[in-house]
Formats: sequence, C-alpha cells, structure tokens
Amino acid sequence: MLALGRALGETMAVTFIIGNSFRISSSIFAPGTTISAAIASEFAESDGLHQSGLILLGLLLFVLTFFVLAGARLMLMRLEQKAGK
Repeated sequence: MLALGRALGETMAVTFIIGNSFRISSSIFAPGTTISAAIASEFAESDGLHQSGLILLGLLLFVLTFFVLAGARLMLMRLEQKAGK
C-alpha cells in the first residue's frame, strides 16, 4: 500500500510540474504529460474505447519498463562477469 501511495503521489507531482497538457509541441520546454499521469487523471471518467486506450497505454508503460529493467540487469551481469575475471 505504501508503494502504491508513493507511485500515485509521484505521478501527480510530475503532472503538476510539467503542465498536464495533452498537446504535442515541437519544443521540449512546452507543457506536456506522462503516460502514468494520463492514466491516473483520466481513468475514472473513461468508458468504452477511451478506457481501452488507457489500458493499452498502461500495457505500453509496462513493456517499456520491463525492457529498461532487463537492459539494466544485463549490464549489471556483464559488469559482474568482468569484475570476476
């Protein structure tokens, strides 16, 4: 429960800091949003296709996180192998 509360708190903090804007801009300094912030702020009011899209965003976020963590694990394994030689 503590981890869930922390994750939601960080999601909302990032949402407020970056502006919570759902427009794509050519400037990296323009307001934007994150995937987790979009899911957290819109899921309660969604239905039908919109809810399916948010669930797909959650799946995409899971897959991206999995590959990043798997890559980090591979890098650590390679470093351990080099240190063991």
